[in-house]
Amino acid sequence: MPKMFVFGVVRSLHDVFTALWIGGLLTTAITFMPVFKNAKEKIKGLGALLIAYQKRLGTVTLVSIIGLWITGLLLGKQSQAYSGFMSFSNTYNALLSVKHLLIFVMILIAVYRRFVLGKKIMSFDARQQKLYGLLLLLNTLLGVIVLFLSGISSAIG
Repeated sequence: MPKMFVFGVVRSLHDVFTALWIGGLLTTAITFMPVFKNAKEKIKGLGALLIAYQKRLGTVTLVSIIGLWITGLLLGKQSQAYSGFMSFSNTYNALLSVKHLLIFVMILIAVYRRFVLGKKIMSFDARQQKLYGLLLLLNTLLGVIVLFLSGISSAIG
């Protein structure tokens, strides 16, 4: 029974970290960015608010990624179907491997948005604003795909 309890806690933490990361993306893409886009010319200091929001969300994302990595390693040890990182030996491992590839792409996009585009956020031209928004939407879409892959792999693993 204690082993099942520990597994349940680890699974719950993995779900919380996922909710924080992907939920943050969804919240930003669906609610915050449309409001920001419509109000940026009308409200002074909105750019500074976006910078502060993205910085806080970046911290939550980093903690979530680390938490997901640790809990994911522990969850992998619990599954009898798991045969190693980036293995395509069966359906379960193939789904996890595709999920991990998508997560890697998401991390690259987030790093680019935060540390390349994010440094210029106060002086964005229209093209940079569009790229920033499109990358956010792409990462959000990838996050939803990752959630579906997680659900399917959980059901078969």
